Amino acid sequence: MRKFSVVIAASAEPIRRHIIELLKEHPRFEALALAFDSQEARDICESMQADVLFISSQLINNADEAGNLCRLPNFTHVVCFADNPDFAADAFELNMVDFLICPITEERFAKCTSKLAARLGAVDLSPLQQIEHLLKQMQTNNRAKQEPIIVKDTGRIRIVEADDILWIGGAGNYVELHLCNEDRPLLHRETLTAMENKLSSFGFVRIHRSAIVKKQFISELKPTDNGDYLVTLRNGKSLNLSRRYKDSMAGILK
Repeated sequence: MRKFSVVIAASAEPIRRHIIELLKEHPRFEALALAFDSQEARDICESMQADVLFISSQLINNADEAGNLCRLPNFTHVVCFADNPDFAADAFELNMVDFLICPITEERFAKCTSKLAARLGAVDLSPLQQIEHLLKQMQTNNRAKQEPIIVKDTGRIRIVEADDILWIGGAGNYVELHLCNEDRPLLHRETLTAMENKLSSFGFVRIHRSAIVKKQFISELKPTDNGDYLVTLRNGKSLNLSRRYKDSMAGILK
């Protein structure tokens, strides 16, 4: 079943967090990024080809900000939320799919996502989504081979092979992929445990609750005063091997 990518635009952290929590009950909708003004929201939606934008009325205070929404690509469906209903008429004049009054209830949010799913199910995939869909089909048809990791990067899809990964850091439901010859890590929506299971046959070992590394890239192990180890990679990066994962030492030294 196709999933829908979501951008949340609001200046207040509590409402951003509330929408993220509401989305957890609707697994077809996946929070992709946060924005803090209408221009940033438009740029993110364009570059990442987002399906849905949830935006606060507080970010649409003048003609320029409203114009940013009018210039959104056709594949992005907009939902506005506000503390009072005064902005409702303006929202629908801007061709928004729905208008939500805060505090947003679970029942009202469910109706909104149902409306979005109906609309999104009737439209074609964006070019970036078509590429992602084709890549996933290729993986499904070739399960005998190790699947590459498909990562949504800004404006493109990255295909990352296990051999290109130095180490992986955990960040909640996301991981940061640190690649050979690249300074900037890639953010990928998957848990560290899932990545550990997927890559264990490629020489990756867990050294910390928030890190797994590829054995062949380890250049040095050094004990510390508190019983942990300091793991140094070939690129000079140092990571902690905690006592909890000392069993990984055997795997590293094999």
